[in-house]
Amino acid sequence: MDWYSIFKFLHVTSAVCWVGGGAVLMFLAILAGRAKDDDAQMVVIKQTASLATVWFIPASLATVVFGLVVATIGGLWGSAWVILGLAGFASTFLTGLLLLEPQGRKIGALIAEGQMVDAVAAGKRLLSISKFDYSVMLVVIIDMVMKPGLTDVVVLAVMAAIVAGGAIVFLGPVLARTPAAPASA
Repeated sequence: MDWYSIFKFLHVTSAVCWVGGGAVLMFLAILAGRAKDDDAQMVVIKQTASLATVWFIPASLATVVFGLVVATIGGLWGSAWVILGLAGFASTFLTGLLLLEPQGRKIGALIAEGQMVDAVAAGKRLLSISKFDYSVMLVVIIDMVMKPGLTDVVVLAVMAAIVAGGAIVFLGPVLARTPAAPASA
């Protein structure tokens, strides 16, 4: 066994923990939504928020750190798929930082104020943002498995279509529901 294989194993294992854990929680939230069970949805949202700092952030950071080590040991820095994978990580990091984390704080504040109807609505927005984030993660998985070069136009087009489709289907309604500023008198 060599260092490349060890760090590749650690990279894949941490990615499974990160993506798999979130996928299960998102699936539970979807099931609760389909059952019209707002209480169950809020439980999943609370669990997700509590796992953010102890599971998801460490797993995502481990994934990228081990991936950087693998790319360095393997001499892969010139590969388009490595750069695309890092761009996907950056996208999910920014989605978490700029969209998911503020939405989670908003939900926490609404719950603390006893505004459960608004908290549930905010939770549904959070789920839509998470679905977009997972469409990007799907693209990163495709990228890691297919390892496209710049000449693999079909694979790159499919990846771009998934991200664009995810943005339209999942983020579009969220952004359209953003309340406008009140009109001045």
